[in-house]
Amino acid sequence: MSFSSNYSNEYIENEKFANIVYNYNWSSTPLGPIETWDPAIKTATSLCLKSIFPMCLSIGPPHWIQLYNKAWEPILKSKPCVIGMTLKEAWPEAYDIIMPLYDGVCTTKKGFFRNDDYYELQRDGYTEEAYFSYTYSPVFKSDGTVWALIVIAQETTQKVLNSRRLKILGEFGNQMPEIVSLESACCITTKVLSNNVDIPYALIYFIEHNKLKAGSKSLIARLTATTFDEDGNKERQFPDFLPDTPEIIYLSEDVNKNYDDKYVKLNRHTASYSFLKCDESWPINLVLKDGKHVKVLLKDGSQAVLLLTSSFCGDQVISAILICGVNRLCTLDDKYMEFLQLVTNQMSTCLLQGKTREEEKQRSKILADLNYQKVMFFQGISHELKTPLTLMLSPLEDVINICPEDAPITLYLQTIRRNVHRLLKLINTLLQFSSIETGQLKAHYRETNIVEFTQELVSDFKNMAKKLGLDYNVDVPSPDEFNQAMGDKIYLDHDMYETIVFNLCSNALKHTWKGYINILLYLDYKVNKKMVVLEVSDTGVGIPEIVLPNIFQRFYRVESQGSRSHEGTGIGLALVKELMARHGGDITVTSAINQGTTFKCWFPIGCEHLPANQIHLNDENQTNYDRELYTNRQLYLEESSQWIKNSVSESHDIIDQMPIDNQNINIDITNSNNTDSEKHQILLVEDNNDMRDYLAALLKEFDIHRACDGQDALRVLKKLDKLPDLILNIMMPNMNGYELLDVLRSNEKTQTIPIILLSARACEDSKVRGLGKGADDYLIKPFSSQELITRIRSNIELSIIRQKVIFQRCKQEEIKQLLLSISDKVTSKLCRDETFLYIAKELHNILPCERISIISNKQIASGSNKIVALYEDLEKNKTAMNNNSFTIINNNYKHKSEEFNNLQEFLKNNSEIDIFFDAYCDEIQKNVSMLSVEVRLNHDLWGWIKAYRPSNSIWFVSEIELLQQISNHINLSITYANLLEENSNKAIHMKAAKAANNIKNQILANTSHELRTPLGAIVGVLSSFESATFTSDQKDMVNIMSFTSDIVLLRINEILNAIKLEAPSIILINKTFNLLELFENTIEKFGKKAGDENIELILNCDIDELSRYVKSDPERLDQVLSHLLSNSFSFTKRGEIMITISMQPQEFINESEEDPIYGQLLKKRNLLIELHATGVGMDSEYLQHIWEKFSQGNKSGLSICKSIVETNGGKIEVESHLKKGSKFWFTWNVELLSITSPLLESKFDNVNYIMEQKRILIIHPIENVRNTMLKYLKKVEKVDAFDTFDKSISAAKNYKELYGKSAYDIAFIGLYKNNEAEVMKAVLELKRLEINNNNLAIIFITFQSSEGNQQAKKFIRKVGGMASIIYTPITWNKLINQFLHI
Repeated sequence: MSFSSNYSNEYIENEKFANIVYNYNWSSTPLGPIETWDPAIKTATSLCLKSIFPMCLSIGPPHWIQLYNKAWEPILKSKPCVIGMTLKEAWPEAYDIIMPLYDGVCTTKKGFFRNDDYYELQRDGYTEEAYFSYTYSPVFKSDGTVWALIVIAQETTQKVLNSRRLKILGEFGNQMPEIVSLESACCITTKVLSNNVDIPYALIYFIEHNKLKAGSKSLIARLTATTFDEDGNKERQFPDFLPDTPEIIYLSEDVNKNYDDKYVKLNRHTASYSFLKCDESWPINLVLKDGKHVKVLLKDGSQAVLLLTSSFCGDQVISAILICGVNRLCTLDDKYMEFLQLVTNQMSTCLLQGKTREEEKQRSKILADLNYQKVMFFQGISHELKTPLTLMLSPLEDVINICPEDAPITLYLQTIRRNVHRLLKLINTLLQFSSIETGQLKAHYRETNIVEFTQELVSDFKNMAKKLGLDYNVDVPSPDEFNQAMGDKIYLDHDMYETIVFNLCSNALKHTWKGYINILLYLDYKVNKKMVVLEVSDTGVGIPEIVLPNIFQRFYRVESQGSRSHEGTGIGLALVKELMARHGGDITVTSAINQGTTFKCWFPIGCEHLPANQIHLNDENQTNYDRELYTNRQLYLEESSQWIKNSVSESHDIIDQMPIDNQNINIDITNSNNTDSEKHQILLVEDNNDMRDYLAALLKEFDIHRACDGQDALRVLKKLDKLPDLILNIMMPNMNGYELLDVLRSNEKTQTIPIILLSARACEDSKVRGLGKGADDYLIKPFSSQELITRIRSNIELSIIRQKVIFQRCKQEEIKQLLLSISDKVTSKLCRDETFLYIAKELHNILPCERISIISNKQIASGSNKIVALYEDLEKNKTAMNNNSFTIINNNYKHKSEEFNNLQEFLKNNSEIDIFFDAYCDEIQKNVSMLSVEVRLNHDLWGWIKAYRPSNSIWFVSEIELLQQISNHINLSITYANLLEENSNKAIHMKAAKAANNIKNQILANTSHELRTPLGAIVGVLSSFESATFTSDQKDMVNIMSFTSDIVLLRINEILNAIKLEAPSIILINKTFNLLELFENTIEKFGKKAGDENIELILNCDIDELSRYVKSDPERLDQVLSHLLSNSFSFTKRGEIMITISMQPQEFINESEEDPIYGQLLKKRNLLIELHATGVGMDSEYLQHIWEKFSQGNKSGLSICKSIVETNGGKIEVESHLKKGSKFWFTWNVELLSITSPLLESKFDNVNYIMEQKRILIIHPIENVRNTMLKYLKKVEKVDAFDTFDKSISAAKNYKELYGKSAYDIAFIGLYKNNEAEVMKAVLELKRLEINNNNLAIIFITFQSSEGNQQAKKFIRKVGGMASIIYTPITWNKLINQFLHI
């Protein structure tokens, strides 16, 4: 069983503390040594010290010596150790409270438990409130007396504080509904914070922007509310210990005040706290500047906190400072600050609520003012309009009366009167509504026979309903029976009741197309009260359920799809609702879409619900009432009578909203231009009869078709034989102008018809919406008649131009498709004659003519030209003749026709075209009009395309251009056929050449294999001579034979490789290999040859840049490098050959369709390999043929290199100048791999460690050798490279003088025939400069030759010590091996 580390540490701490208690000098206390204690006390002591719960043992009355365990220490806080002290010494501040409790336990010999008991203790340098849950238990001596008390306690201070503070925070939520403004929010905040212990007092400063006279603004802090406020007393009395607390603080005055020297620190048990000493004024500026709370220390040593609250309400910032007093008995710790921050957050919420309520009240007030102003405006403008209307109506009536009924002007005068009456009705409604809103409407309630009055009002609509094809049912009981059943009288305002009835009946007629309208009057109960019900129901279009709650709102209009008219203001039903309320009644509605609507008006019986001063006798104002009744009734009936003209015989239960049938409407775009005698057709769509009649009369120069709404317009369009030239569209019911626009623009046949919108909506949004929907023009009512006519003409003319353009484009597209199909026929290797016949047939279909022929210039036996293709359609020719499809030339046409003039001008500039208007044709044996276009092939005449029409028929320029294009395609067809024939012949010759090349390759391969057998034997014999002893001349002879055989074998291999590369089956084989190892092995193969010829062979690369392992074809890469090196050795007798290897970035597009990143730009790296040789170089003439097989000096090697590199996807280039050397470079694609070899990595790590500790000297005359070695050794601590021995010796001496130690651990020295003496001198001097036998390691750099090897070994024997040889070319692996052996 194991214990956690925390438990172990706690156990150790308890044991240590127990040892302190046991080792305490108890002899100095009244208890005496611990060994003398009663066994029961010892047991209690052991129990106390081993407990992990806070426990204290008070021993020996009356002093009660204190003994406690480790867990009791946190209760003491900063008190010193009280072990061995008396109770009074340990807790003097609570002794008077605790001692009676001890006495009680001793007396009763029973323990007790207290929960969250309050104490004021001094444990941390100040008096603090503390709460404990504890138990007292007696401990008895052997004689039965109480000798000790066990106190087990747990401090619950934080729990009690949290509970108390949560109650305060919860009270904010309870008070939130009472907030009505910012000021009330502040007052409620201070109210909540009043009379609580944790915040003894609170002050709220509200931050305001005070506008100065110059226009700038300054901040002020205004004291808004405090906990010192008393109800009814504006004077605030602040305690003396508070700093100066003015009502207004001008914050700009103390903006630069410095508080840095006024901070003091208070140390407590758990932490230290910084306070700002506040004597003069509250540091509100500091809070605003830093944006965080500030703790202050007041005059009497008490504490307070200033907290900033800022919140956004719209675009306004609400800022306030809350100053909270701090409980003197609590530490202002993090928990306390967290509570104060929560209080600040609650206050911020209250302020936001107050600001929101203020803005709501302000908005309500603004809306109420606006509504009042609007009503007053309606009332004023209505009164103002009545005067000119009166002046218009009276003379108008007189003029109508004196004019004959059949006079043309009478219709216009009647239209004016109807619309003036409509305007008067609207004004009366607005006046009545505004009077209700302003409370100026004076009702005149009188006893009414509601049955007779209702019958009188509704009877006027019966004739109207009959004309509209509706059943009009009036179900009203007899007056006597109804009055008797009513049991009391009913009082109505006749004007109001009349408005109610007329509105409801008019609405029913407006929205009902078939079925019936029922008017019922009956008694019913509502809320247990008998009432008269006027019910108006219909079987109309209905009202959507979702909008039913809104229909009695002012200016609300239901977007009905089945109304007879779009006209209305949206205040009719709102007015009815208000008038019903004036009668103490109510109106209800039920409705269902396409089933109908029912309105019920509930009128109370009696007069108790009406104002007594507005009830009149029946003889009052009767004359005025009769006159008003007649006028109002006439206005409603006159408006409804207009709907009769719009009533169509078709059923409206299934409204045809289908798009126009493309097949049933035929529009001939080519004949859309109207002649002078033919009128342009216009479809006029308008629901108002007067406007429709007026516009029809105004546009008499056009052929007008009328429609009353959008759906009717679609029906008219379907019936027309020809689509109209323009549609004049106005706002209307059922299908409005925008919806009709959508239907017309979405239809193939009507989408090009110009449409003009006429609307009274003058706002920019409506205009933009109309034009955005596809309208060609937008005209706002009222409009000028001349402007309307001008716009109609302009739009029709533009439409005609557009149709011509469309026609030409269609023709061009048709011709384009023909030319493309001809091209397809040509490229599909179709027989030439079949292609020509296809051309003639398609041309005959496009071009109106009787006959098409393609004629060759080649003559047949009869002496006439050969007809290659001929096509004619006799039936089509007859139809064309009957329809007069061909334009005949006469003298008048020649003089007047613009087409004829254009034709004459065109023929002057095109000599290859001939036209004969009246020529005899032998093939058809009659006179014809013939168009002939030459077909030329390589500037020679090949033949003609000829088209025939009836005699004297005109040919248009566009038709001639078409034949010219066809002529060019015939030229293409003939040329293509000739090319096919040539390519066929070339293919035969290529096959023969390929067969001859295969035979040549086979002969070369056989010869090469035959030569390899004797050469293999020669090479084998020569290799056996390597260990034999010969004279120097014999060795030279053997070396010459070995070198020559190697060259011959290399050339044979080159021939074989060239043959293989020509074979299509040879591919690169990718393998994983060590890249650096391949380069080192390849260059090492030429090391001996370089040594024999005294050529410096250098491998230059950055080993950190090169990837260790890659994937590619290593054999082919080695082959390319070998060929390039071999070629370089051929042109270099002395000097340097250096290979530089680097990685370069490359971007490419991923073309793998299966890859998720297909088509993306990717980055990878490839090899760049450069080979520099300081040889004789090559001239420019030779460079032109360097990559050709078997060119002079190439022997196929470089051509093989080029083929391999390009197969890999790379590129190879060369640059050379005579006597200046050559440079070859090529790129090689590899796949970088991230695999590593643990053994290799371990080896490299060891070498790097060795190298980092060494100081290395390089002495070599060749700069490239030095630079290459420096690149290899870049991780070494110190590397010096010199080209002379004197420089190196001087550097070594200087280092020894400066630092007093040897300069180098390793020296690389180049050893040649001509520098033996200098090398020996330098080595001896470096040895002499060694300190304490430093063991300088000497590594000689020499060629791979027997002479160089012997020379280096001789020097090693002379030098002694640590010395070795490194052969050129120097590689990374050779250096590693040298370091590992040092």
